[in-house]
Amino acid sequence: MSLTFIIIALLFFWLAVALLLWLARRDLLKKTWREPYIREKVVVIESDDWGPGGDFHADRLLRLVDVLSSYKDSLGRPAVLTADMVLTVPDLKQTVTTPDQPLKRNTLNRDFPIVHQAFLNAMQVGVFVPQLHGLEHLYGEGLKKLAEKNDPRVQIAMQTEHWWDWESLDSPLQGHYVDGTSLPSKPLEADMQQEIVDNATHLFEQCFGFPTASTVAPCYLWVDDTEKAWADKKIRIIQTAGYRCPGRKEDGSYIQDRQEARPGDCNALGQIYLVRNAMYEPVDGRRENECIRQIEQAYSQASPATISTHRYNYTRTEDECEMSLTGLQNILNHCTKKYKDLRFVSSVELGLWLLEQGSLINPADKTTWPSLTAITGLKKTGPFLNRLWYRHQKIRLIAIITGLVVPAGLLARIL
Repeated sequence: MSLTFIIIALLFFWLAVALLLWLARRDLLKKTWREPYIREKVVVIESDDWGPGGDFHADRLLRLVDVLSSYKDSLGRPAVLTADMVLTVPDLKQTVTTPDQPLKRNTLNRDFPIVHQAFLNAMQVGVFVPQLHGLEHLYGEGLKKLAEKNDPRVQIAMQTEHWWDWESLDSPLQGHYVDGTSLPSKPLEADMQQEIVDNATHLFEQCFGFPTASTVAPCYLWVDDTEKAWADKKIRIIQTAGYRCPGRKEDGSYIQDRQEARPGDCNALGQIYLVRNAMYEPVDGRRENECIRQIEQAYSQASPATISTHRYNYTRTEDECEMSLTGLQNILNHCTKKYKDLRFVSSVELGLWLLEQGSLINPADKTTWPSLTAITGLKKTGPFLNRLWYRHQKIRLIAIITGLVVPAGLLARIL
């Protein structure tokens, strides 16, 4: 049997396998091909839960700002943090002493002036872009009822003066648009969600001087009514972890009703989804080496690298703060040295670019930056094949078993 015959037979075999894959997964393949692909190496840093806190938070923020300012992209722009803001915290002690009164909330701009000013200063430096996380990082009325009953889940918040670490409460209590005070959780009524979003967007603009255009739901818990409330306030961009959770089961586990969201996916209201694909949560054990691996994996797919790193990494113990800052430096140092076409971008800029593909405008300091470049045509082939490889285990397994990985890899290199 000649070598030529073997090669021709293999080519026909691989062609048959590819045809069968197309017939079996046509919709998936077409959708993946139509996704946005970006030429530049984009870094988005999304950080939830910033807002009211002890005055020492201002110092911690200043140290974070110093790190971000020290690294520049290919256009000389410093690294930028999309800070998803919590705007109020409940005053549980007053709530308990006056149970017949509405829940008292302490607001960022009125009751935490030092921290609020630190945020404004960071905006002026160009490294801090606030966006909305929530009016609070919990369901306030539900928490009020628990406090009145002396529920043990909220005792630490009631007994600790100037309590600020609301993210460490029992996890189901941190849902903002769902009531997790008892499980299974229940979504809040649509009119209640609308009132929360109305109040939050109004207060956000009071705090920062411009409207929010993107948001992420606390604990990724939200439903269709939430999206409608956001859309009513012109929030067009939804930050996600790649899925949506409408609630939690009796055992506390998450329910997912919208899985495998991809950057650029739109809902029925025309809102666009962003996806976090690089985790840097060192306090939880998600360190910089794994984050760097995920960033490189995103770039092989011509996707933006969207890093998740929550506030508590920088605002708990001094040792944890120092560890988190050092790891972030390692990540930014790696990216700035390795990638000559690196671009630091905020979530709102990326989202609006995906919708409109215009120039990038930082809403916090009004600076304008050149647009990103979409990859089109056959140049998408390599990133397209990498997306299939990393996302879909069955397709990857078929490619390995049949040897289809060989011509696919060659095709990706050629194109």
